[in-house]
Amino acid sequence: MQKPRQQKRKQHLLLLLILVLLLLLILPALALGSSDLGLREIVAALINGGDAGVQQIVLGIRLPRVLAALMAGAALSISGAVIQTVIRNPLGSPYTLGLSAASMFGAALAIVMLGHWARQAQLGMLANNPWLISASAFLFGLLCALFITGIARWRGASPETLIMAGIIISALFGSATSLLQYLSDDVELAAIVSWMFGDLGKATPQNVRIMALALLPALLWFLANTFPLSTLHAGDEVAASLGVRVNRLRMLSVVVASLITAVTVAFFGVIAFVGLIIPHITRRLLGFGEGVVLTGSALLGALFLLASDLLARTLVAPVVLPVGIITSFVGAPFFLYLLFHRLPKRP
Repeated sequence: MQKPRQQKRKQHLLLLLILVLLLLLILPALALGSSDLGLREIVAALINGGDAGVQQIVLGIRLPRVLAALMAGAALSISGAVIQTVIRNPLGSPYTLGLSAASMFGAALAIVMLGHWARQAQLGMLANNPWLISASAFLFGLLCALFITGIARWRGASPETLIMAGIIISALFGSATSLLQYLSDDVELAAIVSWMFGDLGKATPQNVRIMALALLPALLWFLANTFPLSTLHAGDEVAASLGVRVNRLRMLSVVVASLITAVTVAFFGVIAFVGLIIPHITRRLLGFGEGVVLTGSALLGALFLLASDLLARTLVAPVVLPVGIITSFVGAPFFLYLLFHRLPKRP
C-alpha cells in the first residue's frame, strides 16, 4: 500500500507544480510584447482602471490571447491523449489523423470562395469574414472525424489502419489546400498562409467564450469515462468483457476529441504537434492513470502553448511569430524520437 500512496503523492505534487508554473507564467504573458507593461498597469487594467490604451492592450488583446493559449493547449493535448488511447497507437493525434489538415482545407476553401463571391457580388464584407471561415474549418474537421469513426466501425479497423487513413487524409487535404493556394490571389494567399501557421493573434473575447463552451463539457465527459477508456489499453475483448461498449466508446471519443480540435483549428489555424508530444510527456511524468493523464495533459498542454506563444511574441520582438512555428520546431524532433525509441509500456 505504501508504493501506490507514494505514487499518488508524487502525481499530486507534480500536478500542483505544473499548475503553479502555469499561474506564474500568466503575468509575463500579459506584461511582455511590443509594449511592455508593469504589474501596476496590468492590475489597474484588470479592475477596469488606469489608462484607456493600456486597458485595450490588456483586456482586448493580451488577456484573450492568454486564455486562448490556455484553452487551445488543453484542447489539443486532451484530444491527443484520448486518440492515442482509443486507437492504441503512440503516434495518434489530431494532426496525424488528418483532422487539422481537413480543418485547414475548410478555412482555405472559405477564404478563396468568399473572396470570389465578394468580388462577383461587390460585397466586401464577405471577404475574409472570420466567422464564416471558422464555420467552414469546423465543418470539414467534423466531416473528417465522422469519416475516421466510420472507418473505425467498418469491420473493426485496426489502430494501424486508422493511422494510415489519417496520413492519406492529410495528404489529400494538403494537396487540395495547395491547389487553392495556387489559384488564389495575393490577398487570399496571405490569409491562407496565416491560417496554416497557427496564430493566437486571432483570439477575441467572442471566440474564447465559444472555445470554453466546447472544451469544458468535453473535458467533463472524458473524465466521467476514465474507467471505460482505461480498459481499452487491455484490448477490445477485455474491455467488452467488463461491460464496455467498445465501438460506441471509440466513436464518441474520437468525435468529441475531433470537435474540440476542429474548434481550435477553426479559430487559430493549425498548431502542430501539441496533441502528439504533450500526452507522452505527461505519461512519463505522471504515469498511466487515465484520469491523471487527462488532467495532466490539459495543464501541461496549456503551459506548453502559453510558453510557446510568449516565446513567439518576444523572440524577435517587435515582430510576432506564429505560435505554430514554435510548436513545430519543438514537436518535429520529438516525433522523430517516437519513431526511433521505444516508449514506456503501460504496466
